Amino acid sequence: MTRALARLALASATLAMSACAPPGGPQQLAVATTRAVYADDLDGTIAHFDPALRNQVTSGAVGQLSTTLRALGAMQGFTPVGSTPAQGRYDYRVAFDKGQMLVQLRLDGDRQIAAYRITPLAAQ
Repeated sequence: MTRALARLALASATLAMSACAPPGGPQQLAVATTRAVYADDLDGTIAHFDPALRNQVTSGAVGQLSTTLRALGAMQGFTPVGSTPAQGRYDYRVAFDKGQMLVQLRLDGDRQIAAYRITPLAAQ
């Protein structure tokens, strides 16, 4: 009986911890966050941000960035362009109908987004 309770407690703790962890790897986090920005969804945008970054984001800033992204047309896809996993840094080229953006993110030790940046890429 004691072992069964211990296993149940361990399973519950594991489930609780996995519910707090962000889904997937860095690219999935970049895609989910960028799609939320595109949709002008503040809650979705900050869903995987660490507390310090979450406190810096405003609905106005998300709205402005959303307008910029939507002006580029439909999102076509994400391509990894560089990473430094030991530092938690990941860069992705995001293709749109009318242009490209660079998404850069840095993950903290808990795999939450500690830094997120979107900048235009020159036409190629």
